[in-house]
Amino acid sequence: MEIQPSGGSVVEVDATNFEQVVLQGSRDKVVVVDFWAEWCGPCKTLGPILEDAVTAMGPNVVLAKVDIDANQDLAMAFRVQSIPAVKIVKNGQLADEFTGALPREQVEEILRRHVPDAPPTPTEEMGDLADAARQQLELGDVASAEHLFSEVLREDETSGPGLLGMARVRLLQDAGEEAVRSLVDRIEQGTPEWEQGRALLHHLELSAACEGAGGARACAERLLADPDDVEARYLVGCCAAAASDYDTALREWFAVVEKDRNFRDGAAKDAMVSVFHLLGRQHPAVADYPQRLYRILY
Repeated sequence: MEIQPSGGSVVEVDATNFEQVVLQGSRDKVVVVDFWAEWCGPCKTLGPILEDAVTAMGPNVVLAKVDIDANQDLAMAFRVQSIPAVKIVKNGQLADEFTGALPREQVEEILRRHVPDAPPTPTEEMGDLADAARQQLELGDVASAEHLFSEVLREDETSGPGLLGMARVRLLQDAGEEAVRSLVDRIEQGTPEWEQGRALLHHLELSAACEGAGGARACAERLLADPDDVEARYLVGCCAAAASDYDTALREWFAVVEKDRNFRDGAAKDAMVSVFHLLGRQHPAVADYPQRLYRILY
């Protein structure tokens, strides 16, 4: 008897329908067989978890519930020694199994290994949304990125990708240091986003250095007048970073490190490292600068 039609169906199985539901049914769908008993406390704990997890896997999964007290032969055939015992059957063969009342996350992890077309989890959906927002930001559509990052934070106000993304949006909107810092400070320490957030705050300092020196044009003219002016070259890099021209920024800062690696107590090196964190080591602008910088410094 089918007792849950929505999502992955839940079917009570005995000797009369076992072959049809489990053996034949597993040719087209993944069949999760739950061996349980009314007197089993852990079975009552696992039951709702298993039903929810199977439902979350979509329509191509069936949960077959077998009461071992009424179906001892089936339990023996599957070598059930303790309950709850869960067997995953695909194409008429035992594909996986586990025993005990596992937590929902662990049950889903096991099931997803066998259901590649399962709908994404809420976490995965938020990850996809954050990725889409980042793409819009890279395309220069700040308004669309802001909308998508807002959706991420609406679902999870502690989302690292959401907080970092919105901080980048506020930076591009010239919302001010406090607006950016208030978002960055909420990112959990130890996460990849935390390092990128610190880099974002350092980016604000670089912008301030450029402005304090009179802006990009003044810094460029100063360097043109004296190409050996290390301070001017550093500031040109700061101005380039403020304009998101990281190719120029890294090139100028690297030239500073080559000439004077202790310039301003390592200011050029620190600026480069902040960009590595901000963009990620795979970004084209970063290229092989981390290795080159390491060779010079160490």
